[in-house]
Amino acid sequence: MPLVLKQLVQRLHRHEKPVRNHGKVARRAAVAMVLYEVDREVNLLMIRRAQRPGDPWSGHMAFPGGRRDPEDRDDQSCAVRETQEEIALDLESLGTHICTLGDVNTGWRADRPEMLVAPFVFTVEALPALEPNYEVDGIVSVPLSFLLDRSNRVPLKWEWRGTQVESDSYLYRDNRIWGLSLMMIDELIEAVER
Repeated sequence: MPLVLKQLVQRLHRHEKPVRNHGKVARRAAVAMVLYEVDREVNLLMIRRAQRPGDPWSGHMAFPGGRRDPEDRDDQSCAVRETQEEIALDLESLGTHICTLGDVNTGWRADRPEMLVAPFVFTVEALPALEPNYEVDGIVSVPLSFLLDRSNRVPLKWEWRGTQVESDSYLYRDNRIWGLSLMMIDELIEAVER
């Protein structure tokens, strides 16, 4: 029997943000992982980033969010602002913050992070009409049941600095979910399955 949003929220409320010592970090970003129910099926809102020169995550599946501005009160307000800017979803009035996941390091070295990304999990009762801005190429609703089914994970081979690397990924309707987004999803799944 699939999890309904109410059960999911109860489990996520128990989740404590892991404490990770990344040392001093100058750059921070934040994202919103938005859960909502359609026909008793919990979905996770994702975006496909637009193709942009110089953007290392160009064209990737991601969560709405971005770099923290000096005007942002904190990481959560950054996630809320960026979500409003990127897809016109007002989490301030429509969203409920459920939990915060652990910061994700965008760099390869734990002791020297390039930027830390703070993921915030929200729920919305119903998804309003969304309007992606120039940074977003598409909006994708991914059923949580798809992500919870480990048989949907597939290997992804890619090249990094001249070396072949293999990692896990999901392929949902031709949308490849991997990397930082997958790290966040893995913690979300761990919290849901507890």
